[in-house]
Amino acid sequence: MTNENASQEIQYILSAGRTGTVFISKLFETYAPYITAEHEPAYSRYLMMMGNVRNDTGLFKSLTRRWSRTHQNAHFSKDKKYIEINPFLCPITDTLPREGCRLKVLHLVRHPADWSRSITSFKASTKLRAIIDYIPFAKPYPAPRPAGWGKLGSYEKGLWRWRWCNNNISALKDTADKYVLVRYEDLFSDDKIVQMEAIHKIFDVFDLPPPKEIPDAVLRKRVNPSPKAVFSENKKAEKEICGALAKEFNYAL
Repeated sequence: MTNENASQEIQYILSAGRTGTVFISKLFETYAPYITAEHEPAYSRYLMMMGNVRNDTGLFKSLTRRWSRTHQNAHFSKDKKYIEINPFLCPITDTLPREGCRLKVLHLVRHPADWSRSITSFKASTKLRAIIDYIPFAKPYPAPRPAGWGKLGSYEKGLWRWRWCNNNISALKDTADKYVLVRYEDLFSDDKIVQMEAIHKIFDVFDLPPPKEIPDAVLRKRVNPSPKAVFSENKKAEKEICGALAKEFNYAL
């Protein structure tokens, strides 16, 4: 690795699904227009699908890593401040650290029950929503699959996805130069002090000056909300599947 590459920053906002990430991209667009913050850049979903195949079958290990490097090379350079906001990367987080480069990660997390309800309702963007469940490997999948996976309902599968994706992202704190966790509930808190503290964390991890003040209309705006849906609670599954990791994030189940 050359000295030139050693000065390069690789900066990500990662989460298990989109909840909150579009809002953050709008924040950067408004309050840090001098940087490039890109939400789910081109081919991200296909890279995720390749990662899912790799994780599920053991095939395409070298190809997945090479494609991840190609994806990084296409977007990151030391000549611009670039932040990739990409929930699709949770199946391939192991490929993100790069020798000689400084890795910065903002990890956005949400309560597992609320996240599973939201992501199961949202499923995908409008054009894919009706068919996403029928496209192989188009969603993150735990690897190896939990026992009885095929018989689980979509809500319980969502809980497993929450656990697996957040475990993968959390593991980056051991290799990242900077790793910061921000809770969705704090980012959208009704307490403006708590909310602004969360926003300051987002800007600080990337060495950006945080906004001094944000209008309430911006803070309270929900971007890209999930469709309305009704789910039965499954407290037992929430605790059994997500309890230990949720506790690390200060969630009580």
